[in-house]
Formats: sequence, structure tokens, C-alpha cells
Amino acid sequence: MIRRLLASLGILITKPDRSAWPPPRRPEPADPSPAQLAEVQDLCSQWLVMWCWYRREYAAIARFGPESTIIYDRDPRRFVFRCRAAELAMPIP
Repeated sequence: MIRRLLASLGILITKPDRSAWPPPRRPEPADPSPAQLAEVQDLCSQWLVMWCWYRREYAAIARFGPESTIIYDRDPRRFVFRCRAAELAMPIP
């Protein structure tokens, strides 16, 4: 067991590119301008849309239905798509 441990440490020392530590960071998106945020809000009129500066992503709270649905996403296009999909998934009373 000790030999196996030392062998694995030897591999890490001789081939440092195999190590995945620290994990790669995903790029931080820039804060949207007020015009960009207004455009996303216009596209999602049934939602309260905001930019979460701490999470670095858009957040939307549904203004419809009995349940409070919250959607988060970094990409504005995917965000709008997910909001529309949630609207279409709501049953009609």
C-alpha cells in the first residue's frame, strides 16, 4: 500500500500536468449594462429579472402561478429560453 502511494506521488511529481488541482476557473461574465438588463426584462415580461452581482448571473422570479419559480443562468440567451420554457410548462386553469 505504501509503495502504491509513493508511486502515485512520484507520478504527480514527474508529470505535474496530470494534476487537476487547483481546478480551472470559469471566466467571470462582465456586469450587464442597464440597457442589456432592460432588454432581458422586456423579453421576459412575466418575470422579475435582476442581475445577481454575487453569483455573477441573471435571476428571475415568476410573477405568475401559485408557486414561486426562480431561474438562474449566466448566459442571457439561455436565460430567456429557460424563462419561456417555464411559462409554457405552466398548466392552463
